[in-house]
Amino acid sequence: MADEHSATDPGAALRAQFRGPLPPAVMALPPADALDLADALRAARRRQARHLGEATEESLGQLPRLLRPLVRRAIGL
Repeated sequence: MADEHSATDPGAALRAQFRGPLPPAVMALPPADALDLADALRAARRRQARHLGEATEESLGQLPRLLRPLVRRAIGL
């Protein structure tokens, strides 16, 4: 799902995903390729977040049940 600027400015979509200045090689990409890269980065971040959540839940499963709510609160879950 692209943001509202990506259709008119692929660089904006990429800057949002890179979270900083774009390397010259990325700036030189054709617009269609830049949008593909932005979509791929967005999908990778979603996968990463999902895997991190799964790993966190698995780790919490190793704790005694009485401690789990306290640890969840301490780490902001």
